[in-house]
Amino acid sequence: MNIIEAIRDEKVFRPFLEDVEGGLGSWRNWMVALRASMGLPITAESSKQLIRQCTGRDPDLLPENGFSTSLFLTGRRSGKSRVAAVTAAYQAVLSGREKRLSKGEQGLVVVCSVSKRQGSIIKGYTRSIFKTPLLAQEVVEETREGFTLRNGVRIEILAGDFRTVRGFTLLAAIVDEAAFFGTDEESKVKSDTELIRAIKPALATTGGPLLLTTSPYARKGFCWETHKKHWGNDKGTTLVWNAASRVMNPTLPQSVIDEAMQDDLAAAKSEFGAEFREDVGIWLPRAVIEGLVVAGRRELAPVLRSDMRYFAFADLSGGRSDDSALAIAHREDRKVVVDYLGRWRPPSNPYDVIRQMSKVLKEYGIRVITGDNYAAEFCARAFEACGIGYLKCPKPKSQLYLELLPRMCSGEVELLDDDHLVNQLAGLERRTRSGGKDSIDHPHGGHDDLANVIAGVADLAGAKVLTLGGFDLLQDTPDASFDWSFA
Repeated sequence: MNIIEAIRDEKVFRPFLEDVEGGLGSWRNWMVALRASMGLPITAESSKQLIRQCTGRDPDLLPENGFSTSLFLTGRRSGKSRVAAVTAAYQAVLSGREKRLSKGEQGLVVVCSVSKRQGSIIKGYTRSIFKTPLLAQEVVEETREGFTLRNGVRIEILAGDFRTVRGFTLLAAIVDEAAFFGTDEESKVKSDTELIRAIKPALATTGGPLLLTTSPYARKGFCWETHKKHWGNDKGTTLVWNAASRVMNPTLPQSVIDEAMQDDLAAAKSEFGAEFREDVGIWLPRAVIEGLVVAGRRELAPVLRSDMRYFAFADLSGGRSDDSALAIAHREDRKVVVDYLGRWRPPSNPYDVIRQMSKVLKEYGIRVITGDNYAAEFCARAFEACGIGYLKCPKPKSQLYLELLPRMCSGEVELLDDDHLVNQLAGLERRTRSGGKDSIDHPHGGHDDLANVIAGVADLAGAKVLTLGGFDLLQDTPDASFDWSFA
């Protein structure tokens, strides 16, 4: 039984996919896409026309045995996560690929999702699939990660992390929202490229398929490079299927798309039109950032002497959802050396966080700290109660990032060995706004608290110093009205 027959069979996948009237009409284009991916016969002229539209290829030149790797770049609400769940179930139960395993060897079908939330959606779909009478008897055990089947195969949903599978063989791998790996704080995978590099060797002995489903995003990484290389290429070894949301899901109301287009045209063209964003690019390559990390250095102890001056920058939060962060650094010639990096995870009490920060600041001999504009009056009063002065930074976060960029490119920063910091810095995105002005920020749903304090403290420590009447004054003092009695 091939996957199309299984989708149409009322005892297998049809109950999961059919609409309220019992039909499968809205899934027609997905079935054409799966036929192209798996090398199943395609005879209808309308199906061939769809393939030309979505792949840029001649349907008569598609390989008879299908593709080992398929990338489906489709818009939001197109049904791609449900297709991912159906594909995982088919490969685990009906493909017969487990027969290629050696005696005593256990096969896995893995579904990798970018976050725990997305992983729970996939698992919920998979659980629903296995409620049909024919498939329910195949489930031996359900665990937090997935399902063990009667044929010995396990389906595992891996959220935010592709864990080590040494000792196991993959029968198939499905990657959901592949373009967004590395953009989510929860994800331990640095990028879609790293993830695919980890998966492919585990598929080698079974010849299992690799299926990626995602909405397009920034023009970087595996998804973008694969699209450039294989879309419209009749000799391409990877199937790239690129289609807008309503092409794959005609039941999606056009009004939803129109409203999104009015709110944010660039985002909507990516999310519903399945176009890679032209206005989003990387801020700085990960390799450059990692090259500034001093391996094994977690913190530098304070050195209290007259010629040592420390600078501090804080990013405070209300303690309910975002982190609070503190960075301390000093300057050696032209280089900014980060000495301390603190992170307070929510939930937390802002007063307790500020008391703990103040204790650290005093250990480094710091009596004045600079921070962002979050609840500036509250922060000033809370730090003042701890004997620390608080200055509001006059520069927006995006400007701090833009000014940090040349300093990092020239190697004038030494970073502590902190994976969260590296991930946040590498995840920053440059967006070109109307008028050509760039802005830098974290991706939607991401965090940049640690990156923000590094940018802030580098700006302070790297500022030019003027000597006036025996006192060192930083150029561009943040607040001329500040009560310097704390200093």
